[in-house]
Amino acid sequence: MKLGDAGSATRSVLVDRLTAVLPAYLAGTSVALVAQTVPLVGVALAFVSLLGTGRIDRFVSTVRSVDVSPTGPTSDAAASELADATTALLTPTTVALLVGSAVGGLVAFLVARAVVGAAQVHTVVAALRGERPVVAGVRGASADAGTFLALGVLRGLALLAPTVALALVALVVADSALLPLLALAVLLWLPVTVAVYVLFAFAPQAIVVDGVGVLGGIEHGAGFVRRNPGRVGAYFVVVFLLVATAGGAAFAFQALGVGPLAQVVGAFALAPTLGVLKTALYLDPSNVSVAGASDATGVGVDDATAGERGWGAEPASVGEPGVVGSVVAAFRRGWDELLVFVRERALLVVAALGLFAAGIAGGLAAVRPYAVPFPASPTTNVFGAFPVDTFVSLTANNWLVAIATAFAGLGFGVPSVINMLFNGALVGAVVGLGENPVDVAALVVPHGILEVPALAVSGALGLHLGASAWSYVRGRASADDLAAELVRTYYALLGLLPVFIVAAFIEAFVTWWVASLV
Repeated sequence: MKLGDAGSATRSVLVDRLTAVLPAYLAGTSVALVAQTVPLVGVALAFVSLLGTGRIDRFVSTVRSVDVSPTGPTSDAAASELADATTALLTPTTVALLVGSAVGGLVAFLVARAVVGAAQVHTVVAALRGERPVVAGVRGASADAGTFLALGVLRGLALLAPTVALALVALVVADSALLPLLALAVLLWLPVTVAVYVLFAFAPQAIVVDGVGVLGGIEHGAGFVRRNPGRVGAYFVVVFLLVATAGGAAFAFQALGVGPLAQVVGAFALAPTLGVLKTALYLDPSNVSVAGASDATGVGVDDATAGERGWGAEPASVGEPGVVGSVVAAFRRGWDELLVFVRERALLVVAALGLFAAGIAGGLAAVRPYAVPFPASPTTNVFGAFPVDTFVSLTANNWLVAIATAFAGLGFGVPSVINMLFNGALVGAVVGLGENPVDVAALVVPHGILEVPALAVSGALGLHLGASAWSYVRGRASADDLAAELVRTYYALLGLLPVFIVAAFIEAFVTWWVASLV
C-alpha cells in the first residue's frame, strides 16, 4: 500500500477502532513488569538468605559508622571496612540467586515481548481488514508466539553483532599505527546496524500477513524493502518525525515536571500509530477494509461479544458523535465496568489487598531493625506551594503502574501477585525505616485510602486475566472469552483513572497538611 493510503487507513483505525487495538498495545506496557518479576524474587531470596548470617547487620553497622557523604572525610581503613562489608554480601548463594534471576528475567522479557508482539501485529492486521481485532490478537499470540520469540532472538543477535565486532577491533588495536582500522570500524558500525534493523523491520508483518516462518518472514520483509525503496524510505522519514516529535514532547514534559505523561502518550498514541502504519504499508490495498466497523465506544465488532461474557450485565454506553463524544462514552463505560468488576469480583479485590498487606508486613519486619530518624519535617509541603506538576506526574505514574499490573496478569497471574507484594513491601519499608512510624504513616495514609484500593483493583484485574488466560491455554475457554475479558479490563482501567486523579490530588495538595497535624 502507498504511504498516503497507509496513513489514511491508520487514521481510520485510530479514530474508529482504537479501543479494539489498544488492549494489545497496553499489554506491551507490562512486558518490563513481567521481566522484573524473576529478579525481584531473586533479590528477595538473596536478602532472606543474608538475614540469617548477620551479614546485613554488619553491613548496616559499617555504613552507619562511616561518613560516606561526598564532602565527608573517609579514611582508608574505613573505606576498606566498607568494601569488606559490601563484599561479604556477595556469598556464593546470593551470587547464584542474583545471576540466575537476571538470566530468568531476560528469558521472561523475550517470551513476554514475543507474545505481545504477535498479539499486536495480528490485532492490527484484523483491524485493517475489518475483522475482529482482539479475538485475532488472542489467537495470533498463541499461534505465533514461538515464531516471534525466534525472530526476536535472531534480531537481537544480529543487532548485537556489529557492536561486538567494534569492541573486538577496539581491543585488538593497541598500536597507534592501527588506529585507522578502528576509525573505519566506527564509521561502518552505524550503517551496518541500520541495515540490520531495516532487514528485520517488516519481518513481523510478513510472518502474520504471508503466513510464513522466521526465515520466510525475514526473506519476505527484506523483499518488500527491496521492491519498495521509496515507499519504505518515506515511511522511515515519517517514523523519524513522529519519534522526534514525541521526544521533543517528552523533553518538554520533563522540563515541566510531568515526565510520566510521555509514557502515557507513548502507550496510547505513539506505539499504536507506528504499529498500524507499518502494517498498513505492508498490506495489499485490496485486503484493507476499516470502514463501518466501529460503534460509539470505538471497540468495533468485538464489543458485541464483550457484553455476552464476563462480569455482569452489559453497562449502558450511549455514544456521542465525534472523537470527544467517543472518549466521554469510553470513560463513562469504564466507570460502569469498574463498578461491575468490584461488585462481581469482590473476593479477588480482597485477595489483592491481602497480598499488598502481606508485602507491607514483610517490608516492615525486614527493615524495622535499621530505622533511622525521619529526615524531614512533615509540616511543610515538600512538593511546593502549588504542585500541579507533582499532581499530574503522580496521576500518570500510578495509572501506568495499574495498567501494567493488570495486563501483566496474562502471565497466569504470577507477575501481578509479585508486583502487589513488592509494592506493599516498599510501603512497609518506607514506614519501617522511620523511627516514628506514625509520622511516616501520616504521609501515606491520606492518599493511600484511595490509591491502595485502586492498585488492589488493578491487581485483582491481573488475577482475573491470569485465570482467564489459564482457562484459555487449557482449552476451557475460547479466544472470544479471553478477548471479552481483555476489552472489559481495558474499560475498567479507564474507570480507575478518576480514582488516581483524586488520590494524586490528595497526595500533592492535602497529605502534607494532614501530616502536620499529627
